[in-house]
Amino acid sequence: MTKKVLLPLFLLLAFVKSYSQSDCNDAIIVCGNTNLDGLTVTGIGTQELSALNTCSSEENNSIWLRISIKKGGTLGFHLVPESTDIREDFDFFVFGPNETCDALGQAVRCSTTNPASTGQNNNYTGMNEAETDTAEGPGNNGNSFVKWLTVADGDSYFLVIDRPIGNSNFSIQWTGTATFNSSPTNNLPTGETLNIVQCDSDGTADFSTTFDLTKNTPIIIGYQTGVNVSYHKDQNDATTSVNPILNPTSFINSQNPQPLFARITNTITGCFTTSEFYVQVNEYINIPTTEVVICDDAKDGTDTNGKATFDLNKVTSEILNTQSTSDYIFRYFISQDDAEIDRNELGPFFYNTIPNQQSIYVKAFSPVTLCVAISKINLTVTPLPLVNNVTIVQCDEDSDGFTAFNLTVKNNEISQAASAKFTYYTSLIGAEIGDPEKLIADPIAFTNTTAGSMQVWTRVENTNSCIKIAQLHLLVSTTQIPPSFTRILSTCDDLTTINDDRDGIATFDFSSISADIITFLPTAATPYFIQYFTNEADALAENNAIQNPSKYRNEGYPNEQIIWVRVESTADNTCYGLSPLLQLIVNPKPIIKDDLGGNKIVCSNLPAFFITLESGIPSGLESTNYTYTWTKNNSILSGQTNSTLDVNTEGDYTVAIITLAGCTTTRNIKVSASDIATITKIDLVDLSAINTVTINAIGRGEYEFSLDNPNGPFQFSNFFNNVPSGIHEVYINDKNGCGMVSKTISVIGVPKYFTPNNDGYNDFWNIKGINATFNTNSIIYIFDRYGKLIKQLLPASQGWDGTVTGQPLPSDDYWYTIKLEDGREVKGHFSLKR
Repeated sequence: MTKKVLLPLFLLLAFVKSYSQSDCNDAIIVCGNTNLDGLTVTGIGTQELSALNTCSSEENNSIWLRISIKKGGTLGFHLVPESTDIREDFDFFVFGPNETCDALGQAVRCSTTNPASTGQNNNYTGMNEAETDTAEGPGNNGNSFVKWLTVADGDSYFLVIDRPIGNSNFSIQWTGTATFNSSPTNNLPTGETLNIVQCDSDGTADFSTTFDLTKNTPIIIGYQTGVNVSYHKDQNDATTSVNPILNPTSFINSQNPQPLFARITNTITGCFTTSEFYVQVNEYINIPTTEVVICDDAKDGTDTNGKATFDLNKVTSEILNTQSTSDYIFRYFISQDDAEIDRNELGPFFYNTIPNQQSIYVKAFSPVTLCVAISKINLTVTPLPLVNNVTIVQCDEDSDGFTAFNLTVKNNEISQAASAKFTYYTSLIGAEIGDPEKLIADPIAFTNTTAGSMQVWTRVENTNSCIKIAQLHLLVSTTQIPPSFTRILSTCDDLTTINDDRDGIATFDFSSISADIITFLPTAATPYFIQYFTNEADALAENNAIQNPSKYRNEGYPNEQIIWVRVESTADNTCYGLSPLLQLIVNPKPIIKDDLGGNKIVCSNLPAFFITLESGIPSGLESTNYTYTWTKNNSILSGQTNSTLDVNTEGDYTVAIITLAGCTTTRNIKVSASDIATITKIDLVDLSAINTVTINAIGRGEYEFSLDNPNGPFQFSNFFNNVPSGIHEVYINDKNGCGMVSKTISVIGVPKYFTPNNDGYNDFWNIKGINATFNTNSIIYIFDRYGKLIKQLLPASQGWDGTVTGQPLPSDDYWYTIKLEDGREVKGHFSLKR
């Protein structure tokens, strides 16, 4: 045991991953007498130590190792925790020789001594030649070391390391004379590497492509036999021989660069070695643009063959967009086959042989990454815009030979190119080169600089940036309508109800003005094109013409507005008129008060009762500025021409208020009739604990009701509740002021007791609600509690005083029978109290 080989750090990391080596079946094979550093333990997995050892412990956090002996001898080890904390406690158990995981048998060596409990100087444990015991622990039993093993050729043992306390990693140094089976070697020849670098050649710029990992297999195996190689995505899988890459000949990387792990395993001993390597994808040569467009090389408009000369150096710049061209070498070919074998390379200037569009192929090579990309490029030749020279005739409003032109009015005649861009210049050369000093900044209001006429040029650019130049001949035309020709159109504000806004806006029809203008023009020049504008600038530029002159509403100038008229010949665009010829005036309608209320009421039962209807004209203006026409139910009331009207009958009244300018406002007034009520029936509920009265009435009025008081208070309901017994008067009042009706009613009631004590209060008992008018002939019989008749009286009398033959009767309940004149008979009792 003279050689010590450390496991790489990634082995440590491998053991802390999700896959656990804490079970026997996952045991790591120990080969080549390699000392192990940086080992860790990861949970118990399946509990496999119960009753299999004499050290009284189970798995807490464990790792299993499988030791295969090549040549027998003595076997020991020295386990050293990475932490020197005495509380870090490691135990171990050895099973063998030649046991299987499903039949481990009793542990042949074990130690579960706690170093802190025994007061040791360190927390080491293991097997050595100095010890004599084969098992020790738990707790303070032993010194953490037991006797080493004597092993034979071909034997195998399981060593379980368990950490019941702490969180430290650990290392193992092997001792003794026995040797282990050797691991396969992975010694790469000088200058060889397992790393694989490829270009991103699948056409998608994602730094991902397909790798054949198996081309590393012969490099890894070399001259060894009895071994196989598998590939894994992480070190843990490689160490534990799980999750091999199933498609190593067509592996697609998921990151760049991506680490991978190769495992070479001895198929007889199970000993293995792992190696890390990387796959890396070099940059995809991205050619973002696959079409280059230039204009047809026609100069005079006759060459429209769809051919032009392409500068392939410029093509390179365009297809790479913003990428640097210095990173690659570019070559162009007619076909992809030529590009692949570097045949028939094109020169720097290419004149397309196929009209309008022809495909060629670019081959890009990166000297840095050695990557190559071939892409098809469409070379497209687009036509120039077709243009026409035009003449624009403009009116001269002051006959000085100078006027403002709208250069854009004939763009559609100049060119029909879709979405064409027009710019205007004062010289041909300026238009051809796009000289900003010759650019006309405001083409909508350009004033000619040469009296009478001049030429300007427009540069027409289509959507493909192809350019053609057209000439515009500007011609100044004098007007033939005298400036003194003016016309006035007046109308009334279109106010229709008092709720409309009084904005001074109305609708005008210019048809009569158009007909009037034509009478001033030469007959030979007809037909004419007449346009109306709201200002001089628009009239000059023929911009924003009034679209519907037969239904124009004045704007911006309440009550009046000036309209400009432009007259041209439709035959030659000769200007015959440009002037503020038309004045629009909006006359206001009468303004009436809006607080006059709604409908009015008259009384059909009071013919002499009149009400006054008002027109609504403010006070003081009634007689001097307006005339009035009154109608009832759409019939004119003859002779009624005042601002007010007295009426006593219902109907729909209308007053038309007319100004001196003939503008009319109307007011509609509905007059309704009211009347006093007619009582049809009064329903009574009396002789009860709660008496009620319901008044039934009909009529055209709006009624309110009162009981016993003609002055109220009144209620809207015709129902009265808790009415006391006695004689009452009911009143019905018309809320519209047409009068009141009343009626007397009787509500009969029986007192519950009386107190004949001559105190002037409640000394007699008698029923209430009966008098000379109501139930006069009713009779009352009074009995004592034994049914003896003691008194008969009439309701019209004073009542019973509580005596019989002048002798007072005692306090008691007495019974009565009442026979009313209306046929009702009522029985009950009352109390006499003294």
